[in-house]
Amino acid sequence: MNISETLNSANTQCNIDSMDNRLHTLFPKVTSVRNAAQQTMPDEKNLKDSANIIKSFFRKTIAAQSYSRMFSQGSNFKSLNIAIDAPSDAKASFKAIEHLDRLSKHYISEIREKLHPLSAEELNLLSLIINSDLIFRHQSNSDLSDKILNIKSFNKIQSEGICTKRNTYADDIKKIANHDFVFFGVEISNHQKKHPLNTKHHTVDFGANAYIIDHDSPYGYMTLTDHFDNAIPPVFYHEHQSFLDKFSEVNKEVSRYVHGSKGIIDVPIFNTKDMKLGLGLYLIDFIRKSEDQSFKEFCYGKNLAPVDLDRIINFVFQPEYHIPRMVSTENFKKVKIREISLEEAVTASNYEEINKQVTNKKIALQALFLSITNQKEDVALYILSNFEITRQDVISIKHELYDIEYLLSAHNSSCKVLEYFINKGLVDVNTKFKKTNSGDCMLDNAIKYENAEMIKLLLKYGATSDNKYI
Repeated sequence: MNISETLNSANTQCNIDSMDNRLHTLFPKVTSVRNAAQQTMPDEKNLKDSANIIKSFFRKTIAAQSYSRMFSQGSNFKSLNIAIDAPSDAKASFKAIEHLDRLSKHYISEIREKLHPLSAEELNLLSLIINSDLIFRHQSNSDLSDKILNIKSFNKIQSEGICTKRNTYADDIKKIANHDFVFFGVEISNHQKKHPLNTKHHTVDFGANAYIIDHDSPYGYMTLTDHFDNAIPPVFYHEHQSFLDKFSEVNKEVSRYVHGSKGIIDVPIFNTKDMKLGLGLYLIDFIRKSEDQSFKEFCYGKNLAPVDLDRIINFVFQPEYHIPRMVSTENFKKVKIREISLEEAVTASNYEEINKQVTNKKIALQALFLSITNQKEDVALYILSNFEITRQDVISIKHELYDIEYLLSAHNSSCKVLEYFINKGLVDVNTKFKKTNSGDCMLDNAIKYENAEMIKLLLKYGATSDNKYI
């Protein structure tokens, strides 16, 4: 078996273990080692080829881990009876990637059988989509790049203890478990207009910066919608209203769930190789069902421009592309779509933008307040370490509903930030709230939220409570 076959074998671990055993047997018999008389240095091409084989292997291994987590833990896959068993040890099997390929083929076969045979105009549209180039758009308020773009999955961010705003929620993790993937919007790219063509995904503005890559991943997967929330929003939420003004009936038809034959949670999923074919076939299925004749004629027009094709695809669907674990590349483009607000910079821990905007103490106090209300411990400590904040400054911070003491002791608030405020005399541990929960104090909050660390901290600094029910 050659190196390439060995690295890509599903039994790679067995091969490695077997080799280890042979080496252990051999080592005691070795009495001396010397260089051969002639030693050929590997040329640059061989070194590069070897490096690419190793990189490809590690990329596949990481993808196997991400897919194994998704297909074994996501409750929706279990409900559909398409889940796989979790690995028996820490090593994920390449079978998880093979499972993706089988599911992709299943959804392609399902829609192909439904549509057979295709008309000439349908074949023309399908060919147009398959032969189109795609770009993938990730939006964020974070500063994700210098010379290299680095985007990490929510799971990797958590594992590294990075503090940032989350766009992954409990139900995503419970039902889909795709939190070890990086998410991208999908656009048609072979046109002369400036990228990105779209700045929202499923009605959501995910950030002021668009990071665009024009290369896919051999182990990525695509869904026609958000993988968890597979409902296409009503037409008035869509971004390009001037395009939609051309049509009437289809605007009433577009809001729907996109799913396979097993019900709403049966979300079609395609590997990278099949994704354009899947996108084209499902689009044809929608067009066939539509009663909007003008929309049909527009879609099947012989001179359909790439931008118009993108408008159609991101109206009928809103495709989402997913790359396992992490994207790290020098081949990207960063586009500033709009300005970033101070609150967005704070919640994204975007220190470059924070430093641009926080030019005096007044703005620093705003940033401090935003970091406390959004429970951004890292940014709060950063502001406190770079500005001399006084008790009078803290008193000047106003909130319509909450006292600063309440916010410092609210659910999931930072003990480090609270202790800094206490040590510097910026708050008194026994100050009673005047607004929400009037008459209570920080210790009452800590006890109510069962925050043992905060209770211990407040008692250490002499906190008391008059609440007889505690």
